[in-house]
Amino acid sequence: MTRNRIRTVVSALAIACTGLVLTGCSSSTAPTNAMPSVIPTVVGGAPTALNDASPPVSNVQPPISSDPDSGSVATPSADSTQITPVDPARYAAINNEVGWKSPSGNVYCKLGSTAFSSGCQATNAPVPDGADCDKPPFSADEMSKGFLLDPGQVTPMCFNQGAFGVENAQPLEYNTSISFNGYTCYSRVEAMVCDAGGGHGFVLSMQQATWN
Repeated sequence: MTRNRIRTVVSALAIACTGLVLTGCSSSTAPTNAMPSVIPTVVGGAPTALNDASPPVSNVQPPISSDPDSGSVATPSADSTQITPVDPARYAAINNEVGWKSPSGNVYCKLGSTAFSSGCQATNAPVPDGADCDKPPFSADEMSKGFLLDPGQVTPMCFNQGAFGVENAQPLEYNTSISFNGYTCYSRVEAMVCDAGGGHGFVLSMQQATWN
């Protein structure tokens, strides 16, 4: 991502979020290798894998942080639990958007119909690869971490305020999914998993913030 693009993202989000100031945009569009190889989706009421080369794994336990020296990252996988789509109208917000929070209250998400209006942020999460989250006067510990969604694209970011919170946000219960404007997000016990299309998406939780 060029510096001009970063400035555009920051400026537009600031306008869209009523004066919100954002810091820590990604300086690179290079994907990481930490995105899970399977993302649950719904076909005939049962989850399948978007990546046919990686079949779903049953009885997955919540992820445990891997050894930081190993270079590997623990990621959730699709399991045998049925994914139930919800009606996005239940989560309707102003400006033709939908918004929700995770059942734990750690992750807040919004999907909109305009640029810079879609993504998720977590109060507690690791710094995503590619995001510069240490910008005075704010430190990484003081900011939430998350991702901006564009069609077929994910941008790792840090936020000093609530970019993706909506008024009276309702929880998206575990093992349900919501689709809106070409995006689909899955609320899993392990993490919030969102698909931007084109094989790109992210996983966000207290334990991880991975994307491709």
